[in-house]
Amino acid sequence: MKDLFRLLGFTLVAVFCFGLIACSSDDNDDDGVDTTPITLYAGQEKVIQGADTITASNRFVAYGSKNTVYGWHIGETSLLVNGKKTIPITVLPERKLYDNPICEWGCSMDYVKTNQKQGSLSSKSTSEILGYEDAGGATLLAYQFENGKLKTVMAVVSTNHTTALGEYLRERYLMVSQYKGKDMYFAGIDGLDEVHAKTFVYLDMYNINYWAVLYGSVKDITTRSYSNDGKNELFEMLRPFLTE
Repeated sequence: MKDLFRLLGFTLVAVFCFGLIACSSDDNDDDGVDTTPITLYAGQEKVIQGADTITASNRFVAYGSKNTVYGWHIGETSLLVNGKKTIPITVLPERKLYDNPICEWGCSMDYVKTNQKQGSLSSKSTSEILGYEDAGGATLLAYQFENGKLKTVMAVVSTNHTTALGEYLRERYLMVSQYKGKDMYFAGIDGLDEVHAKTFVYLDMYNINYWAVLYGSVKDITTRSYSNDGKNELFEMLRPFLTE
């Protein structure tokens, strides 16, 4: 009888161990998916071999369809392939008209001075406005502060760069056209939900020579404030920067 129980015990242990090996083999089954980090330019796509499904953590940056991932807007996110393998992905810009403005809403003037690398600080800067001249393709990059905290940013860009500016913004924001009476302007946002969206942009004509790109926080800037009093007030504040 003892020998019988000993034999049954050995058999059960063997079956249990075999089951563990089999499960382990299934869990680590190589489906041929390469998990090497992916880098794409905005607008590019890439086929991931072995992929049946691709889900992006932030669909504003990239999104998947069957076995193909598409770079949509610049940024970094991760892809979940076949529900079990994770691949980091970075989407880079094709257009670098000017460096991305500092959009850390509520930050101090000293923070902007430390981190704004492009352009030269204008002597016309005040306690409310920091102006940077010749910031790449932007004639002027201006930071507006309220009570010592960053409120809005404006990039003033020559109409000679109209095509480049449109492409530059599309790589960074989800842009849509809006109508104000007979006039059309463009607005955009940098995310598809409240978790990821931080900055709102508004593109309009400053005058026949310049475009104005206004940046603000999605929490306290609306299209209405951009297109009316808020925009006009900032335009007036920037007038000295654009006159000799």
